[in-house]
Amino acid sequence: MKDYQKHILSHYSAFAAMFLFCKTGQAEAIYTDIDPDILLSLDNDVYNIDINNDGLLDFKLQKISGSFYSYWSEHLSYAYYVAISPWQSGNRMAGLKSVIDPSYGGFTQYFPFALDSMNLINGDLTFQNNNFEILAYKIRNDDGGGGPSGGEWFYNSGDHFLGVVFVDSLNCNHYGWIRCEAIGGADSLILKDYAFETKCETGIYAGDTIGDTSTVEVAELSSFVPTLYCYAGFLNISLNNQLVGANYTVFNLEGKIIHTGYLDEVNNKLNINCNDGIYLVIIKKDEYSYSKQILLTK
Repeated sequence: MKDYQKHILSHYSAFAAMFLFCKTGQAEAIYTDIDPDILLSLDNDVYNIDINNDGLLDFKLQKISGSFYSYWSEHLSYAYYVAISPWQSGNRMAGLKSVIDPSYGGFTQYFPFALDSMNLINGDLTFQNNNFEILAYKIRNDDGGGGPSGGEWFYNSGDHFLGVVFVDSLNCNHYGWIRCEAIGGADSLILKDYAFETKCETGIYAGDTIGDTSTVEVAELSSFVPTLYCYAGFLNISLNNQLVGANYTVFNLEGKIIHTGYLDEVNNKLNINCNDGIYLVIIKKDEYSYSKQILLTK
């Protein structure tokens, strides 16, 4: 991982968000695309998520490890975890809890679900609030032997979704998802994107970037999504014909405007004179607004 990526792990999400609107009304999902994906692989790597971009941190993803002696082995054991924690008291994660080894007095562990795409996230799921909920863990002994392993994410490879809920200032529950991939069981975690439903007490499907469509057609929204990528030092923006003439603004992580202008073509190749790093690009036309965080390199 590049140094500048490591430097911004704990600050990155408070700045970047992607908002998707249509010209006839606001869509109901607010979606954040992480580009490039965030890799948590080193001990104590942390990524904080401000899921609704209100300046308050909502969830913390982390990779931790440690060594200990246990009752089941005379050998020194090493534990590896990828986990999630809520920052606010009303924030919760969908999952189950388990009492471990009740014969020894017992302790409770919390395991968030590894949801599949299009699983519905709403009040029908079991949600819990604990300051350390384990996506995946594994324990290895210094003699080379293995100990216990587990967690919903340990047994499910590839992309899956955390189901989450947070409470706004009006005491309204908002449901959302966080897409991740656990690598090597509990060796590392990749954070890819997340979204939440703006309507109070309204569920959202895992992976859905549009949200409730009772007043907005999915096809109409999809046609308004620009394509942004960086190549050979240029920022390339491709638009739907209806967005030609939109203005764009590029911000750095401190919120300073780096570049601004108009998009006069369907395919626009922009020479952004800036240092390598993560930037936020906002595109606006009339009532339409779209933003995406992107890595720009020379």
